[in-house]
Amino acid sequence: MSIKKTSLSFGLAALLCGVGAGQVRAEETWKTLTLQPTGAVIDSNPMQGFYGWEGPGIVPTATPSTEHYFRVTWAEIEPREGVYDFSRLDQALAKAGPAGRIAFGVMTMDTCCSQPDGVDVPSYLKDRPSKGFWIDGDASSKASHVFVPDWNDPFFLTRWQALWAAIGARYDGDARIAWVDLRGYGNWGEGHLAGANAYHWSQIPYNDPKVNVKDAQPGTEASRFAIVDAIANALPNTRLISMTDDKAVLVHALKLTRALPVGMKRDSWGSLWFASGFAPDTMSAEDRAFVLDRWKTAPLVVESYGWTKVFEAGLDGITGQIEAYHVSAIGNGGFNVNTWGQLSKEQQAALIKAGNRAGYRYVPATVRWRSTVSCPLEVAIEWRNDGVAPAYDSWQIEVSATDGDASSVALPMILPGETQTTNSCLKFGRSPLRLRVSDARNSLRVMTLPLAEGDAKTGYSLGRLDSR
Repeated sequence: MSIKKTSLSFGLAALLCGVGAGQVRAEETWKTLTLQPTGAVIDSNPMQGFYGWEGPGIVPTATPSTEHYFRVTWAEIEPREGVYDFSRLDQALAKAGPAGRIAFGVMTMDTCCSQPDGVDVPSYLKDRPSKGFWIDGDASSKASHVFVPDWNDPFFLTRWQALWAAIGARYDGDARIAWVDLRGYGNWGEGHLAGANAYHWSQIPYNDPKVNVKDAQPGTEASRFAIVDAIANALPNTRLISMTDDKAVLVHALKLTRALPVGMKRDSWGSLWFASGFAPDTMSAEDRAFVLDRWKTAPLVVESYGWTKVFEAGLDGITGQIEAYHVSAIGNGGFNVNTWGQLSKEQQAALIKAGNRAGYRYVPATVRWRSTVSCPLEVAIEWRNDGVAPAYDSWQIEVSATDGDASSVALPMILPGETQTTNSCLKFGRSPLRLRVSDARNSLRVMTLPLAEGDAKTGYSLGRLDSR
């Protein structure tokens, strides 16, 4: 969305006629300008619209994604017991650039895209006596067989905690990390045992003694809680995103007391299962309401189900899911194609529409100004959110005068359909004023606004403001 700026040569304050600091002015009444939107697209602000997913992305966006997501296996990070290789994470951080961020999750098994030897845990875990067992890999897998670790093994859980302690010591609180997945149990770490397509109902065959030769058991609730707690305890100052298929773990994770509330990630966008399995009636009414309200304080991010289910919910249905569940960001990939041109025009339009709808759309709707005894120029901006979710990061707005003062204040979280007002005070300077919104932790990360003149990096002009 873009704002068509009407004439801003209007009465503001005597400040902008050259009044210097320290001079006292009589208090003026508020003057107001209402800004009119024009409908231009903003499709990938930070944590809004499409985020980079395992690469540059399929859907073309007007502005490059600032978040870049990938998954890594435990074996890649810990090639030998107690020896950690962070090169994959460090390389991703370097590639993201000074204004970019990464997000990642760690897997312990993967039936479709495992390591070439089929082992996603460190080899020392595979080789030690345990109840882990082998299953057939998918036809598309790099490996003919995939190792299923024993998630209940105390040694497995101890080493998992050590892994995350090492990751936390290096990265916790790093402003370059957008979020970390609470994943680790089940296929792809998604908290379920599905996706073993070589077997009945595509389930990991725990009930087949010919395959599960040591009578291993699925992860107990205690083990599944321990897997997510290890991540949470190691990263107290980092945004965490919980997978959603394991409802007990989901509710447990969302109830963790943290400075940044835990968000959610659902990897089945576009399928009918996305809605039917999100917060089903089998959950208690209290837990269901608790889960469905989480978007008000923490983000829901999604990625496509993939395969034949990319558009199962319908071309309009995929945007309907974005709106109904207040999705902030969509993984830009997994659409069962290799290039944008392989999608039909209708499918392309549906994806673009969904991306344009996801997340927040903060609009500076009105600008009011006056001169008071204590503030030569007080500027009040009323902000409106035309999106489906708020912005969850800490943002600050800077209002500045040409050759003069600047004022920075926090931009509050604004729920869809609500308004909030920010107040700035400038002591000296001249028009035109400029408005800029940046991440409180990294001023290079900026928010594109629906204003016609200027840009997110240098700021948007509010025009020549003249009190005469």
